[in-house]
Amino acid sequence: MKILAVDTATEACSAALLCESKVTERYQLDPRGHSRRLMSMIEALLFEAGVARTDLDGIAYDCGPGSFTGIRIGAGVAQGLALGLKRPLLALSSLLTLAEATEQDRVLPAIDARMGEVYWTRVQRDFAEATGWTFLSEAAVSEPSKVPALEPGEVGTGSAWDRYHSVLRSGVAGGGKWLPERFPRAANVARLAERVWLSDGAGSNTQTEPDYVRNQVTS
Repeated sequence: MKILAVDTATEACSAALLCESKVTERYQLDPRGHSRRLMSMIEALLFEAGVARTDLDGIAYDCGPGSFTGIRIGAGVAQGLALGLKRPLLALSSLLTLAEATEQDRVLPAIDARMGEVYWTRVQRDFAEATGWTFLSEAAVSEPSKVPALEPGEVGTGSAWDRYHSVLRSGVAGGGKWLPERFPRAANVARLAERVWLSDGAGSNTQTEPDYVRNQVTS
């Protein structure tokens, strides 16, 4: 399979190309530069791999939650490419993308939602699901103090842990384990998409529209 994936849901901007299960990626932390960087990343990946747009089997993108502006940029590019090429489009959760980057079976991904809130959920590896993960709770937005404590064997990841780690770790024996400086990345979007398309072609835990979680606009 040849899959193009993009991720612009947070401060990080990235594009990835999966060919024959090998992933190459362009990644840059640039909160205000997504619209400027994304297409050049895509073109560089395709050129270096010798892959034409028409060679692609599908397009995948990070549908959020995260930055409203960032999500719209990624969704617009992915939807435009999929429509123009008449290729399938797959939208995947930013929280699931964070979990995919870990080597853990139980993960509590959380993203800084600004305005003193965080986006979060709990997931567990489950290869009976198309994505390889099952959601133990729905994605939510709340004050950091409302996020449940890590359970034994569970790991935290995402920008909310960097900003609010003292709050999120409270009440956890030994402070709990969390992975610093982690952002959603297109490489993991691509790996999730490959798993879904090789599994059932649709995916029980995926959506085709952005998932803002919070309906109030923020940057």
